Amino acid sequence: MLDRRDDRTRVTRVLDAIRIANPAIRFYQASSSGDVRQGPRGPPPDRDDAAVPRSPYGVAKVYGTVTIKLPGEYGLHASSGMLFNHESPRRGLEFVTRKSPTERRASPAASPTSSPRNLDAQRDWGFAADYVRAMWLMLQQDKPDDFVVAP
Repeated sequence: MLDRRDDRTRVTRVLDAIRIANPAIRFYQASSSGDVRQGPRGPPPDRDDAAVPRSPYGVAKVYGTVTIKLPGEYGLHASSGMLFNHESPRRGLEFVTRKSPTERRASPAASPTSSPRNLDAQRDWGFAADYVRAMWLMLQQDKPDDFVVAP
């Protein structure tokens, strides 16, 4: 099993394995919306915005997205999908999106002063099953591309 230090090479290893085993295999790269060069009140980011990763995980996501596009290096059917907020009933109760303010207060990890920062905040969320279908549809296209999936 690879550890976190190998994040940047995972995509390369998978692409090499596909090239050797069967170049007809189609590959989906889970890209990230990452930190784009826009403020929180700016227009929604799109696939042409520059990513500015702030963690090794973010760097690995950008690395994977760029690596699958190397012309001549792989030449495989490899698409990337930038998936924005999505949820599923399978999400564990430990995630904040599954907790109501009452559950949060009752949580053993909650401190007496913990509370959501902004109860008036609004955000659109997609349904995870719809996003999985979108990933499958990406791999059905004649040509690989970058895709953005948002609610």
